[in-house]
Amino acid sequence: MGEWSKKIGEYGEDVVEKFLSTIGWIDPAKGIQINCLKKNNEHLNERGQAVHTHGVDFLYSYMSPLVDGQLNNVIISSKYKTEKYPNSPTKLFKWFMTDLINQMECFDLSYNKEEILSSFQFSSINDVGVLFWLNNQADSNDDLLSKIATARIEKINHGSIYIVDNKHAGFILAVLRYLKAKNEYRYNFYYPSTGRNINPLTRKDTGAIMPVEYLNSSIIPFKLVKTDNEKESYLMLASIDCFDKDTFMRLMGLAKDISTNLSGGIIIGFPDYNDLLHDTIVRQTKQGFNDSEFTKIVSVINFTDPLSVF
Repeated sequence: MGEWSKKIGEYGEDVVEKFLSTIGWIDPAKGIQINCLKKNNEHLNERGQAVHTHGVDFLYSYMSPLVDGQLNNVIISSKYKTEKYPNSPTKLFKWFMTDLINQMECFDLSYNKEEILSSFQFSSINDVGVLFWLNNQADSNDDLLSKIATARIEKINHGSIYIVDNKHAGFILAVLRYLKAKNEYRYNFYYPSTGRNINPLTRKDTGAIMPVEYLNSSIIPFKLVKTDNEKESYLMLASIDCFDKDTFMRLMGLAKDISTNLSGGIIIGFPDYNDLLHDTIVRQTKQGFNDSEFTKIVSVINFTDPLSVF
């Protein structure tokens, strides 16, 4: 425990805004006040008092690379503490979620949303909530999601909500730090075919913007291109989970399914991979994959180690 918290702490108190910039969400609107449009005092503050406005920490809109014509409006609530997560976080988590849900309900009917819609051409709208609950305490429980998994939230009527805890934020930062250290490669997020992004006029398979769907995913795909040879490209899958045989086999299967026109090879990254301890497992697992032409281009790295190479 504590490794992800340390990475979060290195970014300082304005960690969420820096994090958004790191994943390509440049210049999000921040500190927005939205009028509460619910009648009969339905939206309350922590003290049970009716609210007249909602304070939205950040708001970011972009066209989804995973769904043709879909505009994503991301309403972001930032909870960054210097204290570690409470031992029993469910009650506080429920309040954070309720507050974000209320923001999303009033944003849906707001003038702020109307202004955003006038700036984009789209065929569908997806309002998404993101709750960042982070801290910089090394003795905190990094994996908050596992502790709040059974929490029941009364209503989510306006889109999905993604939760980002220390573990997931630290995972993403560690991978991006590793990739930035590889100066001989350019990297972008990889957008695989989803069956909903098939329009050849708008289809992109890479980009600088991380899709919101990746925020609490256990796997993030990237495309790497050699700077001195544009024709040499790699698919990298970074995993939040530690190395084991089953996870490695599963990621090879996923890589084979989604990789297209990537001549350089496949890179699979783990936070704890150790060549001395795991190389034999890698070789044996490749033999059981029954596709030697594919497995010979697969390499494994540790993305927390800047010296790990592929």
